[in-house]
Amino acid sequence: MGGETERRLLALLRQRAFRKGEFVLASGEKSDYYIDGKMIEVHPEGATLIGQAIYERIKDARVDAVGGLAVGAVPLVASTMVVCFQNGLAIEGFWVREQTKDHGTKKLIEGRLPPSARVAIVEDVVTSGGSAQKAIEAVEEAGGTIVKIIGIVDRLRGARERFEANGYAYEAVFTKDELFE
Repeated sequence: MGGETERRLLALLRQRAFRKGEFVLASGEKSDYYIDGKMIEVHPEGATLIGQAIYERIKDARVDAVGGLAVGAVPLVASTMVVCFQNGLAIEGFWVREQTKDHGTKKLIEGRLPPSARVAIVEDVVTSGGSAQKAIEAVEEAGGTIVKIIGIVDRLRGARERFEANGYAYEAVFTKDELFE
């Protein structure tokens, strides 16, 4: 990925998503800072930059699909699909629900996950890796193979170790330390 794209994405994260204070994270952990990834995911430039960042990390990985846990992964997947299409990369997007729908098609995975798909899992802010793990389990249960896990910001709270201990390739665009600089 080009240096300018990363530089601008980091500036947007610092400006729109990074907050100091007292917060409780999805993992239950308390924190003196919070990274609200949605604040850049719904921003026109931010969404574009996220799509470019993920595209650069999957374009040579021979993935068939990109997805993650809803609701957080939905804007990441949408941005990635647009950039992939613009660059001639035909892959599918999907997201995994917290639980199976109780109506309609009663799906757990929304979107098209091809049989035996090679998959990249995406997440905006990664702490322990629990959200990505739920998506991983659903994909593997459906017959897919996890090729890569990509986080926009890694809070450096054990996700890398968790993923690597389970044999998954993991890459973060940024770490929390880069937001503090």
